[in-house]
Amino acid sequence: MKRSILKILSSSLFAIFILTGCGINKVYNVPSKTFKEKPENQTVYNAIIKAGEYLGWNMKQVDNNTIIGNLVIREHIAKIQITYDKNSYNIKLLEAQNLNYDKSNNTIHNNYNGWIRNLENQIDSKLIVLKMNEKLKIEEQLAANYKKDQMPAGNNKYKPIYDVENKSINKKYENIQQISQKILNVGDKTNWVMSKQKEGFILAKVVRRVHTAIVRIDYTLDSYSIKYITSTNLGADTHYNIHNNYNIWIKELEEGIDFTLNN
Repeated sequence: MKRSILKILSSSLFAIFILTGCGINKVYNVPSKTFKEKPENQTVYNAIIKAGEYLGWNMKQVDNNTIIGNLVIREHIAKIQITYDKNSYNIKLLEAQNLNYDKSNNTIHNNYNGWIRNLENQIDSKLIVLKMNEKLKIEEQLAANYKKDQMPAGNNKYKPIYDVENKSINKKYENIQQISQKILNVGDKTNWVMSKQKEGFILAKVVRRVHTAIVRIDYTLDSYSIKYITSTNLGADTHYNIHNNYNIWIKELEEGIDFTLNN
């Protein structure tokens, strides 16, 4: 399990942080973003710290409303300031080295902007309330219809969507709340945002750079299932195919849940 989580993190960091190309653009600073409604027990501070840790930022709180973040990728260094309160945050660049930063023109290597957008996406995903609303119910029904009409994608990068169906739980539990908590703990460790909609049903969302996916996790005392609902920027089609990275993420989540529930 530990080896698998490290693999997830290392592969994510490599994909996100490697400096490629030579594009220069205006510095992207995140303007103030407000979240009046947040997930239960979530705070803006915790969302910033968790997102930063996942993406390799060294985050240090310097006062009650300011966090300084440092990212070092080989010889490339970025230093940012995140100002926050109980409902909002913003991000601005303080310093950069070996990123073609031109302070007078406010320009920088495009990869820096990508890192900041990744950080922004991760923070936002932890602060947006995840609910099984009408839109998701429609998406879920569409996915169910697409599953009935499966056809090969004809591209090696795209595979049939992988669902986990009625996977047995070998360990005996006294109540379903114990299973709920263990699944939620797996989400926290593997950077899935999870929200229990009711006993036996957890809604889960994963964000990897600009790619997102939402699934439902249904569970009883004896088994659990993970089913696809919707995604963005993963090439999902009307024949229940998707970019294979999605399937990898689901199998890693499955591995984590199996390990936690059966040990």
